[in-house]
Amino acid sequence: MKNGANVSGVGCFAKGNTLQHMFRKVLENFILLKYEDICPPAERLLNNNNVKRFFRSVIRLGTERPDQMDRASELVFTATKINGFYLGLNKQSLHLIVFLQNAGRRRTKFIIRLDKFTRLRGNRLH
Repeated sequence: MKNGANVSGVGCFAKGNTLQHMFRKVLENFILLKYEDICPPAERLLNNNNVKRFFRSVIRLGTERPDQMDRASELVFTATKINGFYLGLNKQSLHLIVFLQNAGRRRTKFIIRLDKFTRLRGNRLH
């Protein structure tokens, strides 16, 4: 049997505080470093606005493409809340999918390649 594109990862659908906690743990396990060591700690009071701020900071820190950063900031900012995430490897590149919901209860997803975190992991392994 032929093996197609290998995608592996982990995701979570939860409320704000659980979502942020799980994402941070998954990201730290991938990059082999505490998130706070490379980015200032997020506010301890967890609510939808803080979770959105946290995900925007991860996207800003993890990508090198301004178009992705601008679009992510716009989508995450206009979302009523973030429902979930999927963080996975595809061809040795880290991808983040953020699941958003707006005020009209319309759901959408945003996919971004986190190149800087992929490189950080490569550096840590070598």
